[in-house]
Amino acid sequence: MTIKRKFLTLAVVIGCLGTGAVASLTYHQAQQQLNQKLIANVDQLGNKIDVQLKRYSRLPQVLANDPRLLGPLLSDVSERYPVTNQFQVTSQLLQEWCNTLGADTIYLMDPNGTTLASSNWQAKQSFVGQNYHYRPYFQQAFQGQHGQYFALGVSSEKRGYFFSAPVRYGNTVLGVLTIKVDLSLIQDIWQYEEIEYAITDARGIVFYSSEPTWLYHSLAALSPEVRQQVIASRQYGNAPLAPLTHSSTLAEFNQLSYPVMSAPGSGKQTRFSFARHEMAKAGWTIYGFTPLTAVSQMVGQELLIFILLYILLCFALHAWWQTYRARRDLAKLNSKLERTVTKRTQNLQNANQQLKQTLRQYELSQAELKQTQSELMQAAKLAMLGELSASINHEINQPLAAMRTYAENSRKLLAKERFEAVAGNLDEIVRLNGLVADIISRFKVFARKTSPQAATRHTNVHESVRAAAALLRTSLIKQGVVLRIGELNADTTVDIDAVQFEQVLVNLLQNGVQALAEHPEPQIGVDFTCHQNTLSCHVWDNGPGLSDQQKQSVFNPFYTTKPDGLGLGLTISQRILHASQGELSVTDHPGGGAEFIITLPLSSERSS
Repeated sequence: MTIKRKFLTLAVVIGCLGTGAVASLTYHQAQQQLNQKLIANVDQLGNKIDVQLKRYSRLPQVLANDPRLLGPLLSDVSERYPVTNQFQVTSQLLQEWCNTLGADTIYLMDPNGTTLASSNWQAKQSFVGQNYHYRPYFQQAFQGQHGQYFALGVSSEKRGYFFSAPVRYGNTVLGVLTIKVDLSLIQDIWQYEEIEYAITDARGIVFYSSEPTWLYHSLAALSPEVRQQVIASRQYGNAPLAPLTHSSTLAEFNQLSYPVMSAPGSGKQTRFSFARHEMAKAGWTIYGFTPLTAVSQMVGQELLIFILLYILLCFALHAWWQTYRARRDLAKLNSKLERTVTKRTQNLQNANQQLKQTLRQYELSQAELKQTQSELMQAAKLAMLGELSASINHEINQPLAAMRTYAENSRKLLAKERFEAVAGNLDEIVRLNGLVADIISRFKVFARKTSPQAATRHTNVHESVRAAAALLRTSLIKQGVVLRIGELNADTTVDIDAVQFEQVLVNLLQNGVQALAEHPEPQIGVDFTCHQNTLSCHVWDNGPGLSDQQKQSVFNPFYTTKPDGLGLGLTISQRILHASQGELSVTDHPGGGAEFIITLPLSSERSS
């Protein structure tokens, strides 16, 4: 074994032992530090909440002794005003108390649990007239005890803590005074974003948490009896009360060292380290959670630092050894290195030259391929125009014949000095001349060759469909085809060159016209479906349709069902759409016949 291999083996063995020792030590230290931090933070939160709740815990007992509360409770039921107007003086008193104490709501209930007066008597969701006899805090206070209870408000649906006390007249309990404290103060006093916390009741149901998905779920499975009691008291409204862990009881959960919590909805499971703080007076438990990935991250950071330092040390030792040996063989090594560098430099230069030649050849091939594709597309357009030559002649010959008639008639009218009629004929000749020019320009635009530099984007769909239909107007009229164009916003645009889009539409419409040659009631339709980012254009006909074998082969080059066709129209149309991130597919039309679907990305700009 060489010295270098011995050194490498020894370095690897020492590195592995050191890495294991550092990982073990760091893991235990990080875990201990994390647990201490959790305990301190949770205890601090519990103490702060205790302080906040103690401000209100004795207030109901003090306020319940105020003799001004006895008036509504001793009044005759038959003499009461409607609920919305009764005991306004008492409600105003409760409103004054609520504003002074900073509570959420203070309200007074009769022996039946019906609210007679409330500090929010003017609010839309006033407690006045509401019955809360089913709430435990009312039942406790009416039995002469001092009640306290957490729940969602039935009217306000806000989380709150309720403190209640009996209102006595002598030794008789006439009613119950309740103070509701808004628990949003917990969010104000929590300062540790890196720790997830949850506050639960005695049954382990989470009613406040920094993780919203945990709300109104239980840390352990609830028995059917407990679940029924919670639902009956409406403590948490219609909450699911589903368990977050697989623990069967809360005691079992508290015994776990690293519980696995499931995220409701997603099912994602995370293992946590946790600490808890018991709030015996309120009957709550505060839990603080930190994922164990935090410990892994701390261990990973420490290991990374150790490995880097160890590698640097090994490199330093190796460099010292190499320097020692290099002094002895420096002259020989330099000579050999110069020869090697010269040889490799020459090889690199040769390889670089070959690579440049290859790249130039590739660029030439790409340019030729693009040119060939462009010529093929142009040839397809010209071939299509050749098929439409009869309609072109018909489009032009009709206005020319009319112009000749108007001109001959004008000569006769001129001889009779009927100048107004001559002027009318000349106007008609000018109009027909414009019509011929428009027909010729339409075919010239369609026939022009589109270069990548001159290609336009953001094509207006309606304008392209109208242009394609105009090119085929004579064929449609001659064959009696009814063209049905669906509704679409007039400013809808897609990302494709206008001439290329018209070429695709003309090809599909021409195929439909040819497929309907023998149909007694030929119809062709163009419908549109807008999606979030794309537009689907459905071109259909009610002809004989395509067989399954034809639908599989119709986009193949040189495949055609026409005796004089080239079999390139649909292939070129599909490639045009692919170049603009679009698609072309075929299916059966529900009313019979074939349906071709063009899918293109919608443009973010509006057509001008």
